[in-house]
Amino acid sequence: MGYSCKGVCEEFKGDKIPNGSKYEHGQKRCTLCSIFLSVSGVRCPCCSVLLRTKPRGKRS
Repeated sequence: MGYSCKGVCEEFKGDKIPNGSKYEHGQKRCTLCSIFLSVSGVRCPCCSVLLRTKPRGKRS
């Protein structure tokens, strides 16, 4: 079964965070939809992909 973005994620889009890590403020990133979400679960409500909760690089 393939994953695909259905556009539902726009409803859960996270707020803009000035000068800070979005991950520190509780936002999670969906790699398929390429968007930061403010949800309590571990999966994207749109495409059911696991959300990323930590940054990939060491800069943060």
